[in-house]
Amino acid sequence: MPQVEQRSAQQLATVNRIARIAIEDLELRPMLQRIVDTLKVEYGWEFVACATIDQADGSFVCEAVAGELESEVKVGYRRALGSGVVGRCAATGQTFDIEDARNHPEVIDTLNGTGSELCVPVIHRGEVLAVLNAESRAVGAFRGQRALLETVADQIAGVLRAARLHAELQRAHAQLQSAYRTLDGIARRDSLTGLGNRRWFDERLRERMARTRTDDQPLALLLFDVDHFKAYNDHYGHPAGDACLRVLGALTAGLFDVGEQRAARYGGEEFAVILTGADAVAAMDRAEQLRAMIEARALPHARAPLGRVTISIGAARLRPGEDAQSLITRCDAALYASKGAGRNHVSGND
Repeated sequence: MPQVEQRSAQQLATVNRIARIAIEDLELRPMLQRIVDTLKVEYGWEFVACATIDQADGSFVCEAVAGELESEVKVGYRRALGSGVVGRCAATGQTFDIEDARNHPEVIDTLNGTGSELCVPVIHRGEVLAVLNAESRAVGAFRGQRALLETVADQIAGVLRAARLHAELQRAHAQLQSAYRTLDGIARRDSLTGLGNRRWFDERLRERMARTRTDDQPLALLLFDVDHFKAYNDHYGHPAGDACLRVLGALTAGLFDVGEQRAARYGGEEFAVILTGADAVAAMDRAEQLRAMIEARALPHARAPLGRVTISIGAARLRPGEDAQSLITRCDAALYASKGAGRNHVSGND
C-alpha cells in the first residue's frame, strides 16, 4: 500500500478510535486523557495536551497531558487567554501550525527547547471549548498532521460540549444537594441554642431506639428544665432569659455532644439528652454530673432560693418493648418528681 494511503488509513482509524472514546465517557478529564494518550501512542508525539477554556476567569486550563518530555505544563496548568500560542488559539479560534518554534515570538518554551508546535481549537457552534496542543523539540515534527488534529477537534466538539453540560449539571446537583442538607440541618436545629430541635429529637430518639434493639444495647433519656424560669424572665427580662438558655445549651452540648449529637431543646426552657449505651445507673450518674455542673456555673438568679440558676432532671431507662412516647412520659414524670423534691434534683423512673 502506498505511503499516502497508509497514512490516510492510519488517520481514519485514529479518528474512529477517538470518536468511540468520545461517546463512551462523559466525564471530561478521563475522556480527554484517553484522547491525548491515543494521539501520543498512534503518532509517537513527544508531547500532546488538551486545555479547556474558562471564559469567566479569562484563562485556559490544562485538563489532560501525555508525553515523554519534561514540561512545566501539568493537569491544572493555567494561563490567561491570549497568552502564548495556546492562549492565542483559545482566544481567536485559529489553528497555529508552527514548523519552527525556536525563535517564534508567541511560543512559550515549556519543553526547554520547543522546536515545533501545533495548536487546534475545538469549536462548537462558534464557541471555542478547548485547544488540542502538540509540541516537539524537533523542527517540523507535525508536518502534514494539521488536518488530522482538526478532524479530531471536529469529532469531539459536540461531545465535549455535552461533557461540559454534564459536568455543570453535576455541579448544580451537588450544590442543590448541599443546599438541601444545609436547609434540612437548619430545619432540625434550634435557632436559639444551636442544639437539635424537637423535630430532630423525635427522629433521633426513634432511630436510636431501633438501633439499640438491634444491637441489644441499653438506652436512657434525660429531660431537664430550668428551675423558676418564669421568675427569671420576669426579673431579668426575656432577652436575658434567652441568653441563659444559650449558656445552658452550650454547657449541655459540651458535656454530652462528644463525637455525635445527643442534646436537644425539647421546648421552652426544657432540654433532652439521649444516652445510647447507658443503663439506669449510668443515666443517673450523667444526670447528676450535669446538675452539679450547672449549679457550679453559678449563673445569677435573684428569684431562686440559692440565688443561682439550677435545673431539675428526670431520667428513665428504655424498657424492653417500650415505645418512644412511653419512655418520654416516664422521664417527664421523673422530672416532675425532681420538682416536687424541692428542685435542683435528679430523679429516676426505671
